[in-house]
Amino acid sequence: MKKLLFTFAFLLFTFYLFAQADLGLPVATGKGGAANGIVKDWECIGINPANLGWENNYRFSISPLIFGISIQSKALDYATIKQAALDPNKKFTKEEKQNYVTLFSKDDGLNLQSNINWLAFSFAIPKVGGFALNLRDRSFGHISLNPNASDVLFNGTSAKIFKDTSTYTKLMSEIFDGTRISFMDYRELNLSYGRKLFGIGGTKDSSAVSVYGGFGFKYLWGMANFEMIAENGKLNRHSSMSSKFGIDYRNMKNFTPENSTGMFDAVGSGTAWDFGAGIGIRKMKITFSATDIGKINWGHNVLVAVDIPMPDTSKMNYSGIESWNILEQVNKMFNDSGIVQFKSGSDYETELSSKLRIGAGYQFSKWIVVGADMIMPMNDNPTNLSKAYYALGTEIGLASNFKFSFGFTGNSQYKFAMPFGVTIGRFAKIFEIRVATNDILTHITKGAEPNISIALSLFRFNLEPKK
Repeated sequence: MKKLLFTFAFLLFTFYLFAQADLGLPVATGKGGAANGIVKDWECIGINPANLGWENNYRFSISPLIFGISIQSKALDYATIKQAALDPNKKFTKEEKQNYVTLFSKDDGLNLQSNINWLAFSFAIPKVGGFALNLRDRSFGHISLNPNASDVLFNGTSAKIFKDTSTYTKLMSEIFDGTRISFMDYRELNLSYGRKLFGIGGTKDSSAVSVYGGFGFKYLWGMANFEMIAENGKLNRHSSMSSKFGIDYRNMKNFTPENSTGMFDAVGSGTAWDFGAGIGIRKMKITFSATDIGKINWGHNVLVAVDIPMPDTSKMNYSGIESWNILEQVNKMFNDSGIVQFKSGSDYETELSSKLRIGAGYQFSKWIVVGADMIMPMNDNPTNLSKAYYALGTEIGLASNFKFSFGFTGNSQYKFAMPFGVTIGRFAKIFEIRVATNDILTHITKGAEPNISIALSLFRFNLEPKK
């Protein structure tokens, strides 16, 4: 298999356009992630399972096919992403290639995330608590290239590094030091439970202070994992891909790929947990949660990269990425000589992008709710946040069937953003349209460092709680 590093980098550029605060639901995306002290029913899956114990949860709620994607980039501007989508066959000029080399030499060239929620439902049992279950696909990606890696990716054997003969004795880990490319795709089945633990003061039916707790258990099917990290003189590299991705392994010596079998054609499996707690004081909710605490073991089609010296360019025929046409470029990559060499590897584990979430929500009235969240990384997974992320959002109802949301979000890693969302419905109690973006300003200014996202849901049925 040839050019695997560049193939997956390109796949990330073109297919998985998804920011790292996990904004797969419209209710969260429209407030920029300010959701921990607001969301209830199945919407709190993966955010805070303790919210399933809230007294205002529906007796039953269900929704299929919820979709969310987002991309945050310091390399590609809005116009470039639009061109890649609308005119992928346009050939890059030499000037454009050199511009991409410069742009992708920055930190955080691309941060990606996607969610497809196939089915989610929840139900509440008085004095027992709330239960929720969902099945969803999740994808995460991160690209950060050092100047050498960026030059080789776009200029191929014309890169400056190949003209310096002194580099031919250096290992790839040294030449590409500071490069981080990571992609993970998996399916999860999540069963969550939450309840009110106890109340303090107030009346029998309404406590002055209520304390909630909950947990969620996830079974994971790993579909794809690719990790290439050159850092501090070491090259950490792994790959495990399901056969459904159609990777051509014919040129790999001493390696026989396995056709993925079993449920969902997975090449890995694992488990994870979510834990949550909350305090309700009249109209105020103060919440805490830790999510995605777990690992995936990758046991099929495992490859590892060999840390070798820079190869002789006379034996190579790689001109770099020439357009955003995925099929054409991947075929060229496979037919050229490889810069990074791979060999068969053994099973390995990867941690999920675990996060600690602290939130607050206040229900001003039936029509207005305000929330604030702080989301912090719990590990150094390359696809995780690198710094704390802050969000402030509100949802305002103008009528029983129309609501809109907006907010302010960001941190020192991502630029300032203004999320926005709209909810229309419910018609016949089941047809409810929710659409949201994490930054409406990106679509207005259409400039550099875009934060593009969209989350969409169409159908939902709710059975009102007993009064």
